[in-house]
Amino acid sequence: MTPHTPISIAASRITNLTDARYFAAKEVDILGFNLEEGTEGYLDPMYMKAIREWVAGPKIMGEFDRTPARTVREAASFYGLDAVQVTQATELHELAGLDVVLALAGPASAAEAETMMQAAATAVSGFVLDFSGSASAEQALLEQAAAWQALFARYPVRLLLDVPAERLPALLDALRPAGLVLRGGEEEKVGIKSFEQIDAIFDILSLD
Repeated sequence: MTPHTPISIAASRITNLTDARYFAAKEVDILGFNLEEGTEGYLDPMYMKAIREWVAGPKIMGEFDRTPARTVREAASFYGLDAVQVTQATELHELAGLDVVLALAGPASAAEAETMMQAAATAVSGFVLDFSGSASAEQALLEQAAAWQALFARYPVRLLLDVPAERLPALLDALRPAGLVLRGGEEEKVGIKSFEQIDAIFDILSLD
């Protein structure tokens, strides 16, 4: 992989039309909406339905945390979701037939990640490893780069982590994941928002 090789991008926690239109214009693969009531970044599903009427292209994914699988299935049907993202591996069998992404808190090692992925692989279309809460994630990943690269060659994984745009190409070249997860955020005013930092990521990866 080189910095100019397109990778899969998913936009997560979309909360407004400005974000949705921006990411759709960048031709991301997935627009994710947090439909887990009572959690950070939650978006009323009815507002999500309104937003999706204004965008075309990306898959629409509902993001859930502790919502029971039965409720996730009902939401996927009622709101016409293309995919769902969940964090509970124990109920994956109840989501059979849906396009399911399993999000996991960034594990300490590739071996630990493989144990979790191996158990869930037949029930999901891919994984998200969330390292966004770790300031040392970049260094830790690079220290085990060969092991992570071997793991990502076997399983489709998108990474969610906080790394400056200029350091992403080297990290992606070392690890070779299937893609990245970028997060939306609040508007400064309705319809007004700065995308300077995210623009830098798209520019440096030549995804424009």
